[in-house]
Amino acid sequence: MRSRSLLLPLLLLALVAQEGLAGGARAAAGPWDKQPKGAARLIAATEATGSTGTVDAAIQIRLPRGWHTYWKTPGDAGIPPTVSWKGSTNLRAARIDFPVPARLPPVEGLRTLGYDNGVVLPVAVTLAHPGEALHLHAELDYASCQAVCVPIHASLTLNLPAGLATPGKEAVLIAAARARVPVPAAASGIRVERAVVSPDTGGKGGAMLSLELASATPFVSPDLFLDGAGTPAPPTVAVTRSGHAALLRLPVPGTKVAALTGRELAFTLVDGARAVAIGATAVAGVPPPMPGDTSLPTVLAIALLGGLVLNLMPCVLPVISLKLLALLRHAGAERSAARAQLLASAAGIIVSFLVLAGGLAGLKAAGTAVGWGIQFQSPWFLAAMALATTLFAAGLFGTLEFGALSASGPAAAGGGGLWGAFLTGAFATILASSCTAPFVGTALGFAFTRGTMEIVAVLGAMGLGMAAPFLAAAAVPGIVAFLPRPGRWMVWLRRVFGVGLVGTSAWLLWVLSFEAGPRAALLAAAALTVLLALLAWRPRYAIGGALVAALLTLLAPVLYRPVSHGATAWRRFDPQAIPALVAANKTVFVNVTAAWCLTCKANEIAVLDQAPVAGKLRAPNLVAMQADWTRPNPAIGAYLAHFRRFGVPLDVVYGPGAPAGIALPELLTPGVVLDALRRAGPRQQASR
Repeated sequence: MRSRSLLLPLLLLALVAQEGLAGGARAAAGPWDKQPKGAARLIAATEATGSTGTVDAAIQIRLPRGWHTYWKTPGDAGIPPTVSWKGSTNLRAARIDFPVPARLPPVEGLRTLGYDNGVVLPVAVTLAHPGEALHLHAELDYASCQAVCVPIHASLTLNLPAGLATPGKEAVLIAAARARVPVPAAASGIRVERAVVSPDTGGKGGAMLSLELASATPFVSPDLFLDGAGTPAPPTVAVTRSGHAALLRLPVPGTKVAALTGRELAFTLVDGARAVAIGATAVAGVPPPMPGDTSLPTVLAIALLGGLVLNLMPCVLPVISLKLLALLRHAGAERSAARAQLLASAAGIIVSFLVLAGGLAGLKAAGTAVGWGIQFQSPWFLAAMALATTLFAAGLFGTLEFGALSASGPAAAGGGGLWGAFLTGAFATILASSCTAPFVGTALGFAFTRGTMEIVAVLGAMGLGMAAPFLAAAAVPGIVAFLPRPGRWMVWLRRVFGVGLVGTSAWLLWVLSFEAGPRAALLAAAALTVLLALLAWRPRYAIGGALVAALLTLLAPVLYRPVSHGATAWRRFDPQAIPALVAANKTVFVNVTAAWCLTCKANEIAVLDQAPVAGKLRAPNLVAMQADWTRPNPAIGAYLAHFRRFGVPLDVVYGPGAPAGIALPELLTPGVVLDALRRAGPRQQASR
């Protein structure tokens, strides 16, 4: 009986304890503030404040079926939820996090962003005194909308006692809402490669934001929202690189380009189950082409024209002798023989371009940064090219009269050989790849941002353009009848052109001295001297050349002097310093160059080192920076890619009038440089 008499009180205690636990769980939610078109309350994930100093809370809004409220950036209409925490106790800070919104159905052409049937807004609460009780008081203003909007004001409260922070009934609800809050980009495997703002030429006008993204996990169906601006229209999306890259274009109607340029913009990216918060500083520029904006046939036509222009670039001038002699040696020959020689030269050009395309596509597939002319950054390549030009020159001088070298150096007065003609075209191609040219940059920018097929197609078309003069002559082989017939005069012409190729060899060794040091360059020169002497079977020349080269090698530290960069006092390239200089009302001129880029040298000699441009570059309010890409440099490569350039030269002007920079064309003129300096210059100059 006694045991039974004790059982009843124990059961009553258990019921009281269970009721107490239930009451504690209910204490993690404040009372509802009910209105005709909505209701709201404060909730918490724990029953007490705990000891960490933070509490995971939320504002829960319920709406009638078919009604909605708005995101923090509503769009064309609407008001976002706003909260005042005045009246709270033990509260240091409260941050509201917004889950990703939905695109609401347009109403009379107005597009908005928000939440159907209500929302749970997570609130990260920081306590002023950890471990003590918390009283939250929130004055909430929000809108409940359907065909019309009803503004609602609600007074909300929540009391959490001090004690163990055991999970409450609303913990799952808050966790589900927080799972839809965007996470930082660094934690998502997504990075911004480029953000460009440009005028929106269609729609309602305003600006257009183009965002290039890369992701470790393939994109599914990316969507984009711009925080703090009315951008309710969905972006145009293109996913490339097997889903690992995406280009999104987002219109920002009613906003000027200048209002977005140089600003740190905040985006919310939604991609399937992923929600990511992205920050990017937009630069003004030409928007990257969407796949389909510029069709492959159009780019192939541009590449064809660029290849044709390459024949006139300074990079090709060192081998103009080979091209000219390749035509002159066919004078008086049979049409079929002339056609075969010309087609062989054209084939050498085209095949070389295809080989370059294959190599660059392979590097890109392996994850290596690619660029036009990067092979000139290799000392071994420079040494091999110096050897080739020296052998060609020896063929022109008649020193080497055997096999392919004799033919390839047009040493023979007559037919030469198809292999020699092929090598002539290949050699011209390799030297031409050291610099970009008009149209070449556009074509390469398209190819290098796409796949293997596009790279091969574009470079193949470029090779076809460069080979066009040979192909045209082959189509009308009778044209050789109008050329002067070979004679003794060609011997002297070959020697003149041979001197030019010797100069090319010296230039390559000079570049080698920048990359591997003067001793390496002089040792390479010594090796060439010995090799030529032995090939010509003149040992005494080999011994003398070796002794002279050895002496020069020993004296290299004394003889070698850094090459002057002209009259301009160039500062070392520092892209991080440019924004601060522009903010200080300075103009910044960035010159990206390389010792192996002859077009760069032509720009320097003809424009940058001459009045009036040289005087402007020495002005007190102008900072001239030079980036030397002679050797591989990832920072310079990334800077080139930022402007969608994959080769040098690149010249960019920054200033208060152009904080994002004005990229200049490959071939400079004084007028182009002065105009860019004027547009980017200090404010007081720009306002005159």
